[in-house]
Amino acid sequence: MASFLSPRLALGMALGALRPSPQPVPNRRLRILVADDHPVIRKSVRQILDSHPRFEVCGEAHDGAAAIDEAHRLKPDVIVMNITMPVLNGIDAAREIKASLPELAIVILSTHADKQFIEQAKKSGARAYVAKTKAAEALVKAIEAAVLDGDFVLVE
Repeated sequence: MASFLSPRLALGMALGALRPSPQPVPNRRLRILVADDHPVIRKSVRQILDSHPRFEVCGEAHDGAAAIDEAHRLKPDVIVMNITMPVLNGIDAAREIKASLPELAIVILSTHADKQFIEQAKKSGARAYVAKTKAAEALVKAIEAAVLDGDFVLVE
């Protein structure tokens, strides 16, 4: 598992903390936006997340530009986003979203296992990277870790 610290967490560590402190757990369901260009994938991810008592899928987006628009409109806690999408890819969309909504957790869900995509996801501000082949068993835990921990989560 690779480690990545946001600038905010790195600053906190530089000021004396040994480990980044976890974000507080909201007393409400986590609102999640699902962004993928394939309707079947969006539906499958929605089913996985809707079955979890602490998650609520608040919206869907079919491309990166729509993900940006929906993120600003819905203000979710988490976005589960594919990389390869039309109009604007998930990496560029994540970078743009994090610039204006830095507290939002982004979980990349992708078929790409290349290290270059994983590194780009980290640099874009994503907090987790989950291979689509592992989504059914790992997506819930990756989302929880992305919200609570400062460490980058990688599930290949």
